Amino acid sequence: MINALKAGHPKSIDRMTVRLEHLDKLLNLAGEVIITSSTLHELQREMVDAVTYHRSLNENSIQTIKAADEASRRISQELHDLVMAIRMVEIGDTFRLFRRTVHDLSRDLKKEIELHIEGENVLIDKALAERLTETLLHLIRNAADHGIEQPLERSKHGKPPEGHITLRAVEHENDIEILVADDGRGIDENKVIQKANDLGLLRSGETPDILHLLCCSGFSTRDTATTTSGRGVGLDIVNTMISEFNGTMELSGTPNAGTTFRLLIPKLRAVNIIDALIVRCSRCLFALSIDKVVSLQGYSPDQIQATMDRERFIKYLGEPVALFDLQELLGGGPTEQLKPEVVPIVIIEGKTEQIAVVVSEFLSPQKLVNVPLDTEMFGSRAAGIAGTCIISGGNVGLTVDVDRVVQIATQTEEDALPAYEEREDSFFSLMQSNHAPAETLIANTQVSHDNSVEMECKRKLQGRFMDTGEGTNTGSLNPDDVADLLDEIKRGLTELQDAVLTLEDDPENEDVMKDIFRRLHAAKGNFTMLGAESPAGLTHGLETLMDYVRKHRMPLERELIDLILDGISELTNISHSLPQENLMINPKVLERVNEEISQYYQQSVVTDAGKLMDVPFNLHPIVELQLLGALKNNAHTFETFLQFETTRQSSYLLVYLTLRKLCYYGTILDTIPSAQKIEKGECGNAVKILWATPRTEKELDAIFTELSPLYNISEYHSMPTNVFRYESGKEL
Repeated sequence: MINALKAGHPKSIDRMTVRLEHLDKLLNLAGEVIITSSTLHELQREMVDAVTYHRSLNENSIQTIKAADEASRRISQELHDLVMAIRMVEIGDTFRLFRRTVHDLSRDLKKEIELHIEGENVLIDKALAERLTETLLHLIRNAADHGIEQPLERSKHGKPPEGHITLRAVEHENDIEILVADDGRGIDENKVIQKANDLGLLRSGETPDILHLLCCSGFSTRDTATTTSGRGVGLDIVNTMISEFNGTMELSGTPNAGTTFRLLIPKLRAVNIIDALIVRCSRCLFALSIDKVVSLQGYSPDQIQATMDRERFIKYLGEPVALFDLQELLGGGPTEQLKPEVVPIVIIEGKTEQIAVVVSEFLSPQKLVNVPLDTEMFGSRAAGIAGTCIISGGNVGLTVDVDRVVQIATQTEEDALPAYEEREDSFFSLMQSNHAPAETLIANTQVSHDNSVEMECKRKLQGRFMDTGEGTNTGSLNPDDVADLLDEIKRGLTELQDAVLTLEDDPENEDVMKDIFRRLHAAKGNFTMLGAESPAGLTHGLETLMDYVRKHRMPLERELIDLILDGISELTNISHSLPQENLMINPKVLERVNEEISQYYQQSVVTDAGKLMDVPFNLHPIVELQLLGALKNNAHTFETFLQFETTRQSSYLLVYLTLRKLCYYGTILDTIPSAQKIEKGECGNAVKILWATPRTEKELDAIFTELSPLYNISEYHSMPTNVFRYESGKEL
């Protein structure tokens, strides 16, 4: 497992699986780094001796230096490629999350909608995949609500009653292309234009850009908002997110044939190694990505022209290009000129246009590692700065966000940042005034995780949900074990939801049924180990339902699928809130599960509590040995009768939770009804227990007095017994 920071959420921790082959390669590269480091150390000693004693380096030393340089470059590139490979996940994992979304939308909108996934094997950076989730969610909701028609309307147009939404991913050399398409009614451009005119978004004679209008904040063709859409924020959010990815969005469609949104998103890199042009502005060094640099020019001052508004420009290839001072755009003062007769100018290109910027001098291009800034720490003070980097010689530099700089330069006057007066709070000014060493600046700009915060949360969670009383072993879990259990629960619930949706499409697939049952059983065990009894109880109820389905004792209907999915959603919400106090399942969900169980199997439930008193235990020889062993260890054996007052929770669930709690105080040897029947929900509101415990009869009375209000125990009594009084009896 490795920890990865979610983009935009510096303190949120997630985990991802790493393949063993990647770890093996990482170990090999670490060995090569050690060897290269040792070689460089020996070379350093030879060079010191050569300088001290005025010796010349021999040919072998020179060849060793070249070999070490080549090895260092190769290892750094392979490490970068390996880190990228480790962080890559299949986009299908993200796409499959929307199967549940489409299922719920189909139910809520009373439409028949199917989701088709293509290109699920395309690899994408994990951080980007997570941030894409909200973007795609808005597009899918719009497709379901605005695009897909009701079955009757589709039939009138000769379409099948079920609508189709397609998610497709295509990998290009430098980009990931994602298509969100539907076969619905398409976009009514006339209606969009009319609505835009009503809102005053179009000027007279202006050619409308449909996508731009749809992405305007507050724009919606629907007059009333619903729980799904209609507030005019969906596509606005999508457009903003795509811009944050430095991506583009295109719209195409045909009336009554559907709509397609095409997202083109540059691939993210785990380690931001860039080829950069280094420029100096006064005392500061800046790195400009080579692919954003159009040209380097030296202009004489009389070649720089100005408009009536005193805006400067130059002529490049016969075309005017607006001229700005790079240092001023980033919040500093005017750039000092080293040679009055020549002004160094870099022409850079943003997303939509080019501008020219004045610098002090050009330096050589270099391959650099960009360390992103913590946006929460620096905020608007870092406008135009992508991060920090170490330039040859150990000097610290700032990596320029060229797209943002061009945007700042071309903003309208009322929106623009002050470009021609120094901003004292800018990150650039802070760096100039502090004169901090490179190591300090790099350390301060790295997005780091405070491990103490995570450990404290784990300790709190462990203390809250681990019963450390006598007789329990859950208290021995350390914080890392707790974190692993939580991670397993979250991943298991995601896979469980996907399996339930697969079963809905193929209800006769018994392998999927068994898989769902197994996953529910595992989740119940994990919740139980954490001491989270309420989620464990709900999981037990869902497990019982699936047990009935796989044994063909309950029909698998749409309502049952919805109930199981709602239960999984409740468990998922709980799993994300485990450190919080008063952790309880939504009683309505639990009540629905219990009602579904009792509806089908009330006839198999034993309700006569008095009948239990006359039924003897049927002891297995192994149980007799356990009893003898308990007696030799000075334990006491009891028959305990418990009766429950059923309220919102089903009796079998109260029995199950009580038995689990009693395991902390002793060893349960047998129960009537049997443990198997209790697991299946086939029990009444009473249970008889044979168990061994070091507690005395008086201590047991105090224990049950304490447990009664917690588990709705209305009657209890314990009677000491002896192992040899039992004979084979008939099980109830």
